Amino acid sequence: MPPFVRWDRFLEQFTWSQGQHVTIIGPTGSGKTVLARLLLRRRDYVVVLGVKNRDPELYGPFQQDGYQLRHSFEPEPPAEVEQARILYVPRTDKHGTEGRAIKARKFRGVLNDIFDVGYWATYADDIEYMVDALRLGPEFEELWMLGRSEGVSVIASSQEPVNIPVMAYGMATHLFLFSNEDLVRAKRMAELTGMDREIAQATIMSLPPHEFLYLNRQTRQMVRSRVIR
Repeated sequence: MPPFVRWDRFLEQFTWSQGQHVTIIGPTGSGKTVLARLLLRRRDYVVVLGVKNRDPELYGPFQQDGYQLRHSFEPEPPAEVEQARILYVPRTDKHGTEGRAIKARKFRGVLNDIFDVGYWATYADDIEYMVDALRLGPEFEELWMLGRSEGVSVIASSQEPVNIPVMAYGMATHLFLFSNEDLVRAKRMAELTGMDREIAQATIMSLPPHEFLYLNRQTRQMVRSRVIR
């Protein structure tokens, strides 16, 4: 198995350049949100995309980190603002198909604005829902493919390793994969890493709770660590 690196040392050694993408895959309670919050502290301009009108488990921790809950998004902060941390939740009282259409339109505008101005880090907590239900695949694919040159980073998170765009794996420099004992899902995750499949699959299936396999697709680094809250 890949070597284990203590959490504090992993954070010290972790390098995330502006424009590089991050993908985090793991079940509920694995530590995805904690990991994302800690990584996003390294970016100056961050927008978290919230798909639910209320989500205390997700929104609360980000607000405690100083994120401002907004129902509108200004892509160009004032020049004197050195940091901007936004929790963007589109406001709608509609449900079902109509509600999804409204959310999709508003998220689409935000993603297009981010691409136009550059330099933002965008966190999609449920990339599967945003791509599948809200049909935002083209916008995310544009950011994954072309955002790097604009300094835009996409941090995509998902509970499931399937039904998400291949680009979530292929265009990400940094992959964080939590335990999955299902053979089919573990195999899928390992195949899309672009690295040693046998080692990746065996590691993914044997990880204890809150431990993850980290893969840097640029340097070919592969290590394990454990999120500490």
